[in-house]
Amino acid sequence: METITFVLAEPGDESDVIQLLSACRLPSEGITPHFHHFILARLQHAIIGVIGLELYDRVALLRSMAVAPDFRRSGIGKALYERILAHAHALNIQELYLLTTTARDFFTKRGFLVTERNLAPEALRSSVEFRKLCPDTATCMVKQIGGQAAYFPHDMLSLKPDVPGSKMWGVALEKTLLTCFELEPHCRFDEHSHESEQITMVLEGELYFEFEHNTYCIKKDDVIAIPSNVSHAVCTHEVCAKAIDAWSPVMPQYRRPNQ
Repeated sequence: METITFVLAEPGDESDVIQLLSACRLPSEGITPHFHHFILARLQHAIIGVIGLELYDRVALLRSMAVAPDFRRSGIGKALYERILAHAHALNIQELYLLTTTARDFFTKRGFLVTERNLAPEALRSSVEFRKLCPDTATCMVKQIGGQAAYFPHDMLSLKPDVPGSKMWGVALEKTLLTCFELEPHCRFDEHSHESEQITMVLEGELYFEFEHNTYCIKKDDVIAIPSNVSHAVCTHEVCAKAIDAWSPVMPQYRRPNQ
């Protein structure tokens, strides 16, 4: 069976997304400034589903949810929603709004509540979706997501470059951060310290932690715990490594970056 993948949209995808929205009788006006906050469902090279966000500070408008007719009732809509919700959590969005003429039941099952359109924040009411695209008969819905549990499907945990030879992702709450690093051979984090306590578990390969008087080779399933403000360096030697880290308080530079 061919695998459906979920990815963040790239500029070159916009014309295909517009075609899909048109086929689903949904407007595409106004998507360009927000297109980097759209998520696509792909089957090989074909875009078979889409969903997007427009950001207005800590509030976002969920829009343009569409699944190609031949793939409806296959769970793609649910999977798209899960991923855009994860994306919203990563961006520290507190409230989601939407306007719909056909999907009220779908979103009610996912915790959205009907609200008056004129109660939406002014920035949302100024959007092209509110002003022009959705009729007055559309249902306005809202969901509070700040302070709620956040689920991150694995394909939303994309690795981003860090120091040369390493990539990482991070997921943060207010007081706790989890990171995952993949490091090439001969990668090095020079001597440093930080207020955050750090606990690292190696999943693959070997990581070397260098302290003033000791160097520890941390191998698969080994753990090292580093208190606040303890100076150390970290490196790989001949083999690559993969590790997860827990941090408290949160290291701001390792929060999941806005995409």
